[in-house]
Amino acid sequence: MFENVSKLQLTLSFVMVFIGFSQAFSNWGEKRSLSLFFLTSSILVLILAIIALIDYRKRQISKD
Repeated sequence: MFENVSKLQLTLSFVMVFIGFSQAFSNWGEKRSLSLFFLTSSILVLILAIIALIDYRKRQISKD
């Protein structure tokens, strides 16, 4: 699943997580359901990005 993930995609996924968290916390008082959506989707993307980063590092170590 994470075999073709590049360094740029990993960087952009962490940027997207940061944007999602900032959207969740900036809308918390006004639109609670939208904030919960951003919060849960950001957590999911963060988990997937961490798994992809671990897999990327293992591939880099095995190449050397």
